[in-house]
Amino acid sequence: MSSSLETRLAACERANSRLRRIVLAQFLVWPVGALVLAGVALADRSPAPVASIKAREIAIVDGKGVVRARLSGDLPDGVMANGHVAKRGSKAAGLILYDEQGIERGGYVTQDTGSNVMLTLDSKYRQAALFVAGPDQEQASALRLWSTASGIELRSDDMGSRMSVNDRSGVILQQPVISTISAEACGEYRALAVQYPKERICQSRFTEAACTACLTH
Repeated sequence: MSSSLETRLAACERANSRLRRIVLAQFLVWPVGALVLAGVALADRSPAPVASIKAREIAIVDGKGVVRARLSGDLPDGVMANGHVAKRGSKAAGLILYDEQGIERGGYVTQDTGSNVMLTLDSKYRQAALFVAGPDQEQASALRLWSTASGIELRSDDMGSRMSVNDRSGVILQQPVISTISAEACGEYRALAVQYPKERICQSRFTEAACTACLTH
């Protein structure tokens, strides 16, 4: 009788042990399965597109951490080769591109002063190409390409459309020739001649004869 009871108790203990192992295994498997199912559900769900991003500035960097593009509502002055700072002359907003050294190489911007919109391309040392449009109804615009020794410009404004070629001395070819500079433009060139007497700004846009008549009257 006692031996039979002990046998039954041992069998119950073995059965309880197997049950505990089964319950423990299921307890471990269920959370893992739930996590796997949740991960599959998240993987199948595409991220919702962002409808709009509002920011003062977004900077894009390359693998070395060098800023290669900057989209900003208030652009900093340009930094050229040898650390030279190129002043913008006005608060500006837009997109600026940089090379592998972080030197500014061009951009697409609008300026607060004058409200011009422009596309610029730069060497590592200075601006080399400019495409600009003014804000007024006359729709003045210009495309200018230049090196350190010469340049060429296509321009349309209230004085007409023309092509001008210049060297360091001033305009050497203009077609068609603008013989009379408008009174408004003359006023601006006179002020610039006083402020920058060595720059010959008028002569870089018009013939010597037209500038002499403009600046001396």
